[in-house]
Amino acid sequence: MTNELKLCKDCKHYKDYEDALDWISSRIFGFPTLQKCYHPDRWKSVDYVNGTVCPYTTCSTERCAGSCGKEGKNWEIRDE
Repeated sequence: MTNELKLCKDCKHYKDYEDALDWISSRIFGFPTLQKCYHPDRWKSVDYVNGTVCPYTTCSTERCAGSCGKEGKNWEIRDE
C-alpha cells in the first residue's frame, strides 16, 4: 500500500475548465483555475430560492469539509 497523495487533477471526477472564458481568464489574466469536483457524493450547495443544486464544488472544499477527506476516499483514477 502506498502513502502517495491522490491529486484532484488525476481523479476522474475532476473538471479543469468550464468554458473558453474560464480558460482565457486563467491564461491571459492569471486568474487561478478552480479544481472542480463532480463526484456524485460531493458536498453540494443548494439554492433554496430556485430549488437547484450547484453542479460542482471545488476539490479543496471536498478535501476540507466534504465527503472526500484528506485521504481522498472518493478519488477514482482518470480514464485515459
